[in-house]
Amino acid sequence: MSKLAAAVVPLFLLLAAPALALDKPRDWQPPPPEAVPNHREIWRSVVIELGRYAKARKNDFVVLVRNGSELVVKGGREAEWDEVQDPDGRFFEKRHPLGQPFRPYVNAVDGLVMDNLYCGAEAFGKPLDQAIKERQDLDKVLADERARGVYRPALPQPMGPFSIDPAEEIRRAAEVKREAEKLERQRRSLYAIDAMRQAGRRILSLEQCKTAKDVQAAYRDGIRDRVLTYAHDGDEVLNRIPSGHPWGENADPVPTLNQARNWLPVLRANQFGSKAEWVGAMERTNHDMLLVDVAYRGVDGLSYADVLRLKYKKLGSRRLVFAVLSLGRAYDWRWYWQKDWRVGAPPFLFAPDSDDPGAYITVMENAQWKELLGKTLVGIVDAGFDGVVLDDTDTYLWFEELMPLR
Repeated sequence: MSKLAAAVVPLFLLLAAPALALDKPRDWQPPPPEAVPNHREIWRSVVIELGRYAKARKNDFVVLVRNGSELVVKGGREAEWDEVQDPDGRFFEKRHPLGQPFRPYVNAVDGLVMDNLYCGAEAFGKPLDQAIKERQDLDKVLADERARGVYRPALPQPMGPFSIDPAEEIRRAAEVKREAEKLERQRRSLYAIDAMRQAGRRILSLEQCKTAKDVQAAYRDGIRDRVLTYAHDGDEVLNRIPSGHPWGENADPVPTLNQARNWLPVLRANQFGSKAEWVGAMERTNHDMLLVDVAYRGVDGLSYADVLRLKYKKLGSRRLVFAVLSLGRAYDWRWYWQKDWRVGAPPFLFAPDSDDPGAYITVMENAQWKELLGKTLVGIVDAGFDGVVLDDTDTYLWFEELMPLR
């Protein structure tokens, strides 16, 4: 049996919005560049092992990954890591090609859940097919230029306006940096979406919009792009069970993810007085797919009977029910947390997440943490869930920021 799945113990983890923490352990110093691990490959290997094990245990089990675009296609950071590890190029022929998908990873998962493809500051503002084609066309132009010895950045580099006021120059520099980082994130997302779609994988999106009008537009854009979208307005923390009919309400049974026309994440249960009330409220919905926290208020787990109830819409037809499993963070309000735990003890608790009180960045390669993840997944499969969303998968970016290669 896989080391990641040595026993059956339910783990109740909550979907958390991606964020990069800025804290780090006291007195911690980054290793020299040649000793920096390939964090993306570490994270990728854990996802692959979890996905393969889940499908071996239940062949129609669905594995989705939230964000983590850089795990799908090889990007510049990993190419730079190759150069640091092998500066003389002795093993050049063994390197995975830049810009190519990691096939074992793509084969181990069934789709991506992306944040704010249509709402928010980083929305593309155009059809995904158009954005992907424009990126591919520019890549071809850049490749032709490099063949002729002309090198320019893959992203536009804004210049000016310039000022003799130092404060204005600092403000402008920060603005330029933010815009460049946004464009780079969009670029990496497009590569991942394109690779997953070419492999026949499903793309889902979570949209936090400003107005009800934006919500409706996000749903329309999702249909256009063949993206399964859930959109809401305001500051909802994915705890609301909306009244009325879901967008694209569907009376037919939904046995597979590709047949789903809408979905609903319900992850916070604090507004409900009991687990029975929470489960009953979700049961009385008509969404094709539910994504749920597997424990009421983090401690009272959903039973097989609870999950079975959720598998049927109010209309009576079958739907899908997914659980959430956090890979990159542990939480001090979950059932598994022990009172004497702190940063470094157990060793997989690397640092507190300054953006989410009670959350801790985890060391993915730690054997104890991987074993806990494996036990969790066994509990999810055995509880009857149709699939899982692996969340907090982008914490490798946080470690990369702490461990520069230059």
